[in-house]
Amino acid sequence: MDKVMKAQEITVAMPAFTVVERAVHYARVSGDDRKNEGRNLEDGQLNLCRDHSAHYHYNVVAEFAEDDRGASGYEIDLPKLSKIREMARNREFDVLVVRELDRLSRNLAKQLIVEEELKRYGVRIEYVLAEYDDSPEGRLQKHIRATIAEYEREKIKERLVRGRRQSVKAGNIIVSDRPPYGYKVVKNEGKITLEIVEEEIQIVQLIFEWYLIGDESSKPLSLSGIAKKLTQMGIPTRGDTYKHVRKKRGYAQWNKRTVCRILKRETYTGIWYYGKSSSSEPIPVPVPAIISQEVWEAAQEKLEENQEKSRRNMKYNYLLSGHITCGICGYRMSGICKKHKEKRYFYYRCPANEYVDSTRKCVLPHFTANEVESAVWSWIKSILISPEQLGSGLKQYQDQQAQTVAPLQERLKIVDDLLAENQTQLQRLLDLYLKGDFPKEMLTERKDRLETTIKNLKDERARLSAHLEAKMLTEEQIRTVKDFAEKVQEGLTAAENDFESQRQIIEMLDIQVTLTIESGKKVAYVQCRLGEKLLSIKTLASYEKFWYNGLKLNSPFYLRCCPLYLP
Repeated sequence: MDKVMKAQEITVAMPAFTVVERAVHYARVSGDDRKNEGRNLEDGQLNLCRDHSAHYHYNVVAEFAEDDRGASGYEIDLPKLSKIREMARNREFDVLVVRELDRLSRNLAKQLIVEEELKRYGVRIEYVLAEYDDSPEGRLQKHIRATIAEYEREKIKERLVRGRRQSVKAGNIIVSDRPPYGYKVVKNEGKITLEIVEEEIQIVQLIFEWYLIGDESSKPLSLSGIAKKLTQMGIPTRGDTYKHVRKKRGYAQWNKRTVCRILKRETYTGIWYYGKSSSSEPIPVPVPAIISQEVWEAAQEKLEENQEKSRRNMKYNYLLSGHITCGICGYRMSGICKKHKEKRYFYYRCPANEYVDSTRKCVLPHFTANEVESAVWSWIKSILISPEQLGSGLKQYQDQQAQTVAPLQERLKIVDDLLAENQTQLQRLLDLYLKGDFPKEMLTERKDRLETTIKNLKDERARLSAHLEAKMLTEEQIRTVKDFAEKVQEGLTAAENDFESQRQIIEMLDIQVTLTIESGKKVAYVQCRLGEKLLSIKTLASYEKFWYNGLKLNSPFYLRCCPLYLP
């Protein structure tokens, strides 16, 4: 009895522990959902996901909202969805909460792949507006819903395109809230059209006049000259008059890119086109003309002529012109010559370091042209002449690509497993049909769904396989690259003191250089492209021209160097 009492005295009740699952919310809105209040990102989707997680006491670790700018429910590599899959691989959450099935995808194959991928990482998907059991019946319901969503996607796309084209054929203009400079959007007799803005029409006409004829000095102005003159005159830009237009510069700050867009816009001749960039026939719509067709065509001819002459008109030769980028702001760098006591010094400079109309001020200093060009040319020779360097570069590329394609290979395995599973189900269904155990109508409907799923999975597999093949180099392709390097060695030697030959090789290899500052030192990062552009190579070998057509790769690839530290 005493022992029992003693045991009772030391008995301690252990508290019950509850494991709180980690949740991630995902919302996606497409163009056709914008006006559907039930599907907007915040109220229609994320708030429902939050209520769902609160009800089940989930710990919400992240929320992702995919907007419709370039995104579609059909694509599998949407930025936010890719981030969720990466988090799943790292075991950072347990439950993905989505409003409904078609918010995750309107494509059956994609939905199956994403669900299976997350499932393998221990993540389950919960849909707020529907429950799907992890059973044959639950999977069947999801397949039916996904098939309907895929059908809806195609119909929505078809209706949108057809509706827009019909609207344009009826005389309506579709420019949203961004009409071309010189026009405003108005509704006239039930049609949406363009109307001239008197203050801006004069500026458009002046731009064409200054570019083709000249200003009061009777000398035609360049694009930069026109932008500078408009800025000095204090002429408001479109961003100054339309508050919803995002501005990067101050008030009345023009730049040559804006001037160039105005000169290229054919709408000013009195015809606005819908669908010029699509495969369908463009639809013309008459609008008020600002300039004549002849003036516009003359401007296009001059733009093309100036572009062709731009390199020939350079006073000095810069080996890397057009191939060198600022590592701080991303602008394309250009060559500049400075004189000091009758001596010329050549540099590469970032335009944002000096230009007044630049969107941001860059702090990258000038780089001595000779130092950069010597370092880059030495690297090119080391890659193409030294087998060890070339082999090291190829190995580095393969290692980098292996890391890049690892998720693709994993996804391909998931697709193969899903294909095998669905093909097995189809075979079982055919066996049941032959035995006559079930009504023909029931089996036929199920057979059609399985065949649709298998077709979608095969299409996805073909896409993934092609992508993987393009990313990696085969042994045969590596031998081809090395063979090319051997054949071009003599050309490199011949080009040592020949600017045009060196420039040809720079263009041929698509050399790209990024200049930056690291720990107070000037650094150059260089990469060369091998692949598509080398299908037909014209180079110099002992001052004799030859053609080499042996380098045929699935897609171009880049060899990158470690940083080159400059003096």
